[in-house]
Amino acid sequence: MNANRKEILRITATMTVVCALAGGLLGVAFLATHRYREVADRRTERRAILDLLQLDSSATVLEIRQFLSPDRRQVVYRTAPLGGVAEREIVFGLDGRLVTSGPVATGEPVRAEGRAARVESEVKDRGLVPLGRMFAASRGVAPAGFVVEGESRGYKNRIRFFVALTPGFDLAGVRVVQHEEDPGLGAEVATPAFQGQYLGRAAADLEALTVTKDPMPEDWRSALATIGRTPLDTWRERHAALLGRERAKPIYAVTGATISSRALTDGVRETVDHFRRRWELLAPQLG
Repeated sequence: MNANRKEILRITATMTVVCALAGGLLGVAFLATHRYREVADRRTERRAILDLLQLDSSATVLEIRQFLSPDRRQVVYRTAPLGGVAEREIVFGLDGRLVTSGPVATGEPVRAEGRAARVESEVKDRGLVPLGRMFAASRGVAPAGFVVEGESRGYKNRIRFFVALTPGFDLAGVRVVQHEEDPGLGAEVATPAFQGQYLGRAAADLEALTVTKDPMPEDWRSALATIGRTPLDTWRERHAALLGRERAKPIYAVTGATISSRALTDGVRETVDHFRRRWELLAPQLG
């Protein structure tokens, strides 16, 4: 009996040591790769933003994170150049009154790839609720457009997307970046062909943007099928007449996936509406 007990204790101790070593190795591997993954994610995100706005790498992109402070009944904006660390914090009351605006003092040098983790830690400590991000692009001092992150409830789960806007708030593009919709059905909202329907929609028409179950005209379907095969400027020039015809019409739903189609369309409309109201407050503070 004693021999069996000793054997059990030996096996338990061995397994404990092995698990501790494995956990330590995983922790080291995470710390070693997390920074590089964050850098890679930032680069991918920047490329997506520049691609949506048809900009080259010389453009400047300002990242704006929005948070709600329930205790203080305030909305907090944290801004920094995408990939940079020079942060500002702008705080408004829920009534739109400016509370504070100024640079963020970090207390110590912070690498660009560590900024997101630091901000996330501060958000938890302050009890802030994330409300999404937006990006303002410029060439020199001239605005070049905006990209706004949005979410909506799809058929199965949340659909996360980017909406690109011109300086005049017309739609410059939509890109689904995360979803769990069914392949061949709701997942079609993430294809260039479906997302191409949002191109060129005027700011004045977005409030009434809706979805129809009517069949899509064949000439429009054929045009959308080629949207990823040619440069976007070329595609828009080639199909200018169709774009003009369809610009004021509803979005054609994916057959059998009206819920997903409507979820993305409603999300785009609401995201743009919220952004425009936020930007009216932010723009004077950002110069």
